[in-house]
Amino acid sequence: MKKTYQWTTKSITIIVVLILLKSFVFYGYAAELARLSVLLGTVAWMAFLLLLFWIVFKGKFFLLYCIISCILFVDFLYFQYFGFLPSVKELVHVGHVGAISESIVYVLYPISFVFIIDLIPVGLYLRKKQSRQGETPIRKPTYSDRIITFVLLISLLIPFSSESLQSYFVFNRYGVFAYHMFDLVRAIPGVDGGITVDEKVSYSGYVNKMAERGKYFSVAKDRNIIVIQLESFQDFLVNFVYNDQEITPNLNRLVSSDSIYFDEIYQQVGAGNTSDCEFVILNSMHALGDVSVYQTREENSFYALPSLLKSKGYFPVAFHGNNGWFWNREKIYPSLGFDDFISLEDMENDEIIGFGLSDSSLFKQTLGHLRGIEEPFFAFIVTLTSHNPYEIPEELRAIELLPEHEGTLFGNYIQSVHYTDAALGEFIEGLKEAGLYDSSLIALYGDHAGLYPFNKENKDILSELLACEYDFVHAMNIPLLFHIPNSNLDVLNSKPGGQIDFFPTLLNLIGIVEKSGILFGRDLLNSSSGFAAFTHYVPEGSFIDNNRIFIMSSDGILDNSEAVERRTGKMITPYSCLDGYKDSIQQIQASKYLILNDSISNLMGVSNERDNRF
Repeated sequence: MKKTYQWTTKSITIIVVLILLKSFVFYGYAAELARLSVLLGTVAWMAFLLLLFWIVFKGKFFLLYCIISCILFVDFLYFQYFGFLPSVKELVHVGHVGAISESIVYVLYPISFVFIIDLIPVGLYLRKKQSRQGETPIRKPTYSDRIITFVLLISLLIPFSSESLQSYFVFNRYGVFAYHMFDLVRAIPGVDGGITVDEKVSYSGYVNKMAERGKYFSVAKDRNIIVIQLESFQDFLVNFVYNDQEITPNLNRLVSSDSIYFDEIYQQVGAGNTSDCEFVILNSMHALGDVSVYQTREENSFYALPSLLKSKGYFPVAFHGNNGWFWNREKIYPSLGFDDFISLEDMENDEIIGFGLSDSSLFKQTLGHLRGIEEPFFAFIVTLTSHNPYEIPEELRAIELLPEHEGTLFGNYIQSVHYTDAALGEFIEGLKEAGLYDSSLIALYGDHAGLYPFNKENKDILSELLACEYDFVHAMNIPLLFHIPNSNLDVLNSKPGGQIDFFPTLLNLIGIVEKSGILFGRDLLNSSSGFAAFTHYVPEGSFIDNNRIFIMSSDGILDNSEAVERRTGKMITPYSCLDGYKDSIQQIQASKYLILNDSISNLMGVSNERDNRF
């Protein structure tokens, strides 16, 4: 007869203690706040899971232990890479795991294996500890046990329904098990009530109201438009000198003359990262946050920059050194109005670095295409080489690192961005040789941070080098530059703004008055105030404006939030930022509402008919 394992109080206690220890190790690295509610939530949800496996799965507690251990392992790796926990909604991005596998391996710290290294030894130990004489196995569950389990589940779910919670609020209030249960429940079709938008909001408030003759209006009229999205470029790189070496000399030269440079622009990306940045830049709307717009809304109609420029006589074309299917670009780009998309499949694969074509080769081949297309054109170029984990061939590593930065993510980062900057310099020279430089407006910006402060090593190194505490506000600060050859402009604009402001600011510079479009951004050159709503990497509701920086607490409690005067760094009461918090939430929610309901076509009369072929 087959011998079955009989669980005892002692063996279950071993499982419980090990789960708690692993949970606390995890919280030590991932939880932002030490709260009694996190401890109680963890214990309560673990009790429910034990009861569930006792009743439904006939006491397969070791299976539960393996599942929890593996979830904590995956959560830990994910947090080290992204700074937040995974969601089941992000399974739509699973096809990208292979593409970032090198990056994931890079965060496999020894501590990561604490969560799974004991599975085999514990399994063997428990197998040997089968019920012996004198040890009483646990009893079989009764009807009363089932009632208790059901009541416990209902009581644990009540906080989820009693107020509107964001996922990271659940984690920092009630723990990792509560987070995943909340995430699973929200993923059930029909459970999530969708986006709630204040009925008082009028979408006419987001219609472009750009002044016809604003400051710097039409200074780049009738020029080609070349927009370059720089992978992982942060604003601290501009004029940054490391170990007596200029990291981005070519970008610095562009900033120094014939340019309008914004040094207080902030990323507004969600889980789609680079693809979300593209969406925000080209639509002046926030992305969805937990899923990529590109991956999920390819059939939507949009009021997008490429479509608008096409209607004004520009030829819109996009260039990227990865496969066309990556982030679903080959399907979403026609929805945005691009007439052509040149991807890895259309280029000579002469130099592959990391995820795709090297930036040097991308720029050279892009230049070849630009020489042959009709002017004026709108060229949208997305670089790739300076992507996490920032590893490039040794012969291309031109920066001499200090010994303490060898083998660090920071060391890799400045090597890769320096390489991309060199490729950018070659591209600018190529434009001059091709006779395209003087007749073009060249816009450059970073898509998102490359070094986030949730990684302790990043935080420590950059805090020392920048001589200030390196926080999320520093990390999310990306450069934005409009370079207009022979304009004699030398403008530094320190008004705070976000990536949604790119679209209306560009329209002013190229002299296009368009008053019918839904634009959540503002023309930074003519608006009286600046404002950037933060999302995803910090809790929604966080913002920066002319006078304040407000970071909503990760537990969703206003009193625990961080609020400071922007210029002095002096702490202020969080309640003094309530107006900005509400504006930030409403702006993000209204964007999501328009996207999820495909409302642009109804509001603006945009046709949903388009050519889906390049």
